[in-house]
Amino acid sequence: MRSLEDAEVHPKDPGAYLPVNDLPRDRDVATMSPEERAKIEKELTAARDRQASASASSTAKNAAAK
Repeated sequence: MRSLEDAEVHPKDPGAYLPVNDLPRDRDVATMSPEERAKIEKELTAARDRQASASASSTAKNAAAK
């Protein structure tokens, strides 16, 4: 049986990983309100739809040109 003196010693440097219970501090600013989130989601949806329609018309023009 091995003794404690024969056991490998772990380095004192914690390494690249954070300890499990080491949580970040609380935020100084509040999170988004539901109204702000809804507004941003609506803007992103509209931008996505504009981009999809522009891409579709561009693809149709390229297909007609061939």
